[in-house]
Amino acid sequence: MGKGKSKFTTVITLIVGAAIVGGLWKFNQCAISYNQYLVGNLIALFWLPMLTIMFMFREEPEKFGFCLGSWKRIWAVLLVCMACLVPIMLYAARLPAYQAYYPLFRHYPEFWNVFNTYPQNSPWTSAPMQMLYAEVSYGMYMFCWEFFFRGYLLLGLMRSMGWWAVIIQALAFGLLHFGKPTTEVIASFGAGVILGIIALNAKSFVPGFVLHWLASMTFDMLVVASRPHH
Repeated sequence: MGKGKSKFTTVITLIVGAAIVGGLWKFNQCAISYNQYLVGNLIALFWLPMLTIMFMFREEPEKFGFCLGSWKRIWAVLLVCMACLVPIMLYAARLPAYQAYYPLFRHYPEFWNVFNTYPQNSPWTSAPMQMLYAEVSYGMYMFCWEFFFRGYLLLGLMRSMGWWAVIIQALAFGLLHFGKPTTEVIASFGAGVILGIIALNAKSFVPGFVLHWLASMTFDMLVVASRPHH
């Protein structure tokens, strides 16, 4: 790829990426239902970058990490990362800030009744299909989330900016965590750097998606299981 096209890709990636981050910053605060939140994020995080890749850059999505990857040791690395996360999550799941915030979808009207009746009616037994829908649909959100940050943004900026792309996507990643517990906002920058490095070595955002979704589901279950029974 010529320098001219690399710079064009970088500039457009920055513009579109900044517009998406800024738009979601406002949209996510205004979404009145979980389904609205989900659809809005899927459009912004997946379809807008994908259309940019296909029609503005005229490139294959694989060049932006939309593939399974090629790093043979990646699954061992993911297992190590998950093993390191488990004790941290076990501790954090009991903290008041995380108990008040997670699972994320508890704040939307579709799920209020499920969580308001806990522990008399545990959400994992009284409404299993509702919780299954929430976790699976949130997996779609996570897939689009990782595609945007560790695929489109990271690999689009990497061409002209080198390793600065890792820092920029991690900063944007941390920005969209504002509103969550403070310790998570701080930790999200480091997590973004680690996920960025994994994506670069794997040449794919998919391993990061697997790790992120698995950690998210595990933490939701730990939070619910850690709630005091009165």
